[in-house]
Amino acid sequence: MNMSLDWRALLGAVGIGVAAIAVAGCATARSTDAHRSTGGIVGATVVRKTITIDRQVGETFAPAPLSARPRLTAQQAWARYMRQLGHPNHTALPSFIRVKLGLLTLPTGRGGTGPYTAHNELTYGYSTPSGCVSANPRVIFPRNARCISWEFLDANTGSLIDGTWQAVGHWHVLTNPNAP
Repeated sequence: MNMSLDWRALLGAVGIGVAAIAVAGCATARSTDAHRSTGGIVGATVVRKTITIDRQVGETFAPAPLSARPRLTAQQAWARYMRQLGHPNHTALPSFIRVKLGLLTLPTGRGGTGPYTAHNELTYGYSTPSGCVSANPRVIFPRNARCISWEFLDANTGSLIDGTWQAVGHWHVLTNPNAP
C-alpha cells in the first residue's frame, strides 16, 4: 500500500493503532506466514539481531529464544488490541504494517537501568515508516528526519506495552526554548 504524505503525518501524529482504524476498511489481513523451523510463529518474522529503539532510555527489541511460544498469533494480538481500544470492527492487521516477534526491554530509568516497564518480555512489534512527532512543544525535528512508528503488544495477551518512534539515520532533535 502506498501511503500518501497525509497518511504518514497522521500515523506520526496519532500512532499506528488509531491510524490503522481509518484504513482498516481498505487494508487486508496479512496472508504471509513466517515460520521458524521449530514451529509456527504465524504472521510475524522473528527478530534476528537486537534493534535499539531508543538509545537514551535503553529500549531494545532482541531475538527471542527458539523455545519461545506466544499464546497468540500476531493477528490475534492485533485484534485483541483493537478491541481493547473499542474498535471491534477493525481487527484485521493492515498490510502496510510489518510485524516482528522478539523480547522487549523498556527501562523506566534513563540509560538502560531498571526498574523496567518490560524486561525481556515476549512481544510483537508492529512497525511502519512514519514522520517524527512529539507531544513536547519544545521539540523540533529537522526537515529530513525520518522515524519508524512502533506499537509493542504482549504476545500472550495482546495488551499494549509501548507505543513509540525510532529515529532513522543520524540527526538530532532540536529544541525551542521559547515554547511553553
